[in-house]
Amino acid sequence: MSGGSVLSPLKRADFRWLWIAQTVSIVGDKINQVALSIMVFQLTHSAAQMGIVFAITFLPAALFGLIAGPLVDRWDRRRTMICADVLRSLIVAGIALLASGSIAPGPMVAIAYVLAFASSTVALFFEPSRMALVPSIVTEEELMAANALDMTTMSVSELLGIGFGGALVATIGYAAAFWIDAGTFLVSAACVLLVGHRVAKRMLPKLQLAVIWNDLKFGLERIRRDGVLRGIAITYAAVALGGGASITLTILLALDVYTGNGLPPALRITTVDLATTVGVLVGSVAIGMGGPNGAGRKYLRGIIAFGVLFIGFLFVHDLWVAAIVLFAAGVANQYFGIPMITLLQTYTEAETRGRVFAVRTTIARTATVAGLAGAGVAAQVWGIVPVTVAVGVLFVLIGVLGYSMPRLRQA
Repeated sequence: MSGGSVLSPLKRADFRWLWIAQTVSIVGDKINQVALSIMVFQLTHSAAQMGIVFAITFLPAALFGLIAGPLVDRWDRRRTMICADVLRSLIVAGIALLASGSIAPGPMVAIAYVLAFASSTVALFFEPSRMALVPSIVTEEELMAANALDMTTMSVSELLGIGFGGALVATIGYAAAFWIDAGTFLVSAACVLLVGHRVAKRMLPKLQLAVIWNDLKFGLERIRRDGVLRGIAITYAAVALGGGASITLTILLALDVYTGNGLPPALRITTVDLATTVGVLVGSVAIGMGGPNGAGRKYLRGIIAFGVLFIGFLFVHDLWVAAIVLFAAGVANQYFGIPMITLLQTYTEAETRGRVFAVRTTIARTATVAGLAGAGVAAQVWGIVPVTVAVGVLFVLIGVLGYSMPRLRQA
């Protein structure tokens, strides 16, 4: 794959509209993340509460993700994404109204948790639909480039969202940030509306409890009998556990460890998020230019590199040095994230992708919830830096385990 082919999927109008929708939506998501982090921390001053608020946003996938897959395989994926965007806009507008009011801190945090849970539940139907749709609107040769471009877009969008969100919260507060996020979902819905691709109506059994159960068993069995999919399910469950922990820990590092740099909390969070996101951007471009071969080895090497970098936090004592380490970790993140998605898309058939992606999402999000919440509690007991180093050790061990699986290593 040549360097120029990284942008080749953008020649397709349908992919362009999905790409624009993703860009706008992620900008809003990152603004929301910064605003929600600051709101909860200012109201509670608790590391554990920080972990809980992030865990809540991943919890719906753990509870309902397996149900979302059979539904996505039955519904029109384009229409599903539009409905999900509109509903999320209404829910986030509810958080904005809450933040603009004068409710006591305890009830405010509790209601925010409920609304964040609702928004994440609706999002369950957007992402599997989008990921299942992409292979239908690009060629097989363009698939790795399309996934890399998706991740590059995510990185650029996060850069914009983090920078704007940090400045917005630092100057005029978090309520305005939630209103902007609500608007981005409506723009995203309008872009998806312009996607012209239509999937032929699938004649699947009427959705009943027994049918859902059979579909879930099919998805699990499809993963179990394929060595590549099985290897990803096993290793990525552990990666998601450590990845969830790393989200909480990097925020806590910015808020509670690297406090001697003279920056307010919102801008310290912005600094570590920006560093990671720039790394993700660089990693996305680099792997997109590298071609589709050796995806299994790229996946495993990226996991090990990420772990080594987090172990390095044992020797980091400054926000700006931490930012450099997180930049490198962002690069490593894409060297396991993009190949993982590409392998799932390559090794599953179009009519089963919704179920397989839903199973993968459920496994990953269940582990992520444990990592997000557990890291906050563990950090309060053993300290932020020791727990961060332990996460790095976990990643290295996962990568070594993956190398012991021939099918995954050779994929």
